[in-house]
Amino acid sequence: MNSIKGQKIKELIKYFCCLICLTVIPSQAFPWGPATHAYLANELSREKLDSNEICDAIYGAMLPDLFNLMLESRDYEYWVVQTHYHLTKLKNKARRMGLDAFAFGFVSHNERWGADYIAHRRKRVKEESYVVRKARFLDYQLRPQLEAVLEEAGLPWAFWWAGQISPDLSHTLIEVAVDLLIKRNEYPAIGLEMLRSSTVRSPAIPDLLVAAYGRGFAHHMGISYEEASQLIRDAEEEFQNETIHFGEALALEESEAIKELADQGAVLLNEILKAAIGSDVTLTSQTLEEFIKLAIHEIEEDYRQEVAATLSYLEASRGFLRLP
Repeated sequence: MNSIKGQKIKELIKYFCCLICLTVIPSQAFPWGPATHAYLANELSREKLDSNEICDAIYGAMLPDLFNLMLESRDYEYWVVQTHYHLTKLKNKARRMGLDAFAFGFVSHNERWGADYIAHRRKRVKEESYVVRKARFLDYQLRPQLEAVLEEAGLPWAFWWAGQISPDLSHTLIEVAVDLLIKRNEYPAIGLEMLRSSTVRSPAIPDLLVAAYGRGFAHHMGISYEEASQLIRDAEEEFQNETIHFGEALALEESEAIKELADQGAVLLNEILKAAIGSDVTLTSQTLEEFIKLAIHEIEEDYRQEVAATLSYLEASRGFLRLP
């Protein structure tokens, strides 16, 4: 099988993963989905901030992944590093702009020592990262089922295609499953909170992102400051809209939320497969519903341990977060 074609399908599947839940990529990098980050920020700031500040903190906790929808860009890795590792400039400018609550949530997400770091690198609960480990277990179950579906659809080299799709899809499904279980058990209103936070977020947040990252982006990309500023504003607007859509899905009853996510995912995945192989292959939304349920079953007995460990670590790091 052509190695270039193999790399292309991996990129396409990763892009699908970003669209379905604003997460992932590379598959061992950012372990929590948007609802989990929103839940952690809410728990950290509850009874310490007023209602509007909590909205900004929740939105801030999700926003470091704002460039995930631009995976196909050659500058993707640079953007991700900036929003997950380089935090000082944003914190300082946020303080001057009265956006400390937003910065609190934004910083809580980070990969250096924040929520993504503790779940991925510190491995406090298990020797291997929880999401990576669970995705590997799910992959073992998912791959033969996916191969059977692809064979039934008449796809040539179904075994190879299943091997290309299953690992990243499994990782995404685990993240979606954690988000759904957070809604079920920890915070039933998390979808509404995501929806509200994304809708009423401070209108100054795009200005803050431009102030923090605009000149660096312009220099890195060899474009004007105005062009870089517009790129950032467009990415934030798209992220805001996608987060609203995801919040709307999570606001539904669980069975309806799963159906909505599966419907969206099936359309995207079928488009990806058609673009990759040049012919129609139909993966039904019912198939993806079953995959999501399989992911929930894989984690529902022990996900709380990992989420609780992440929250405890962030509580102990409050001095670094500098809650306003």
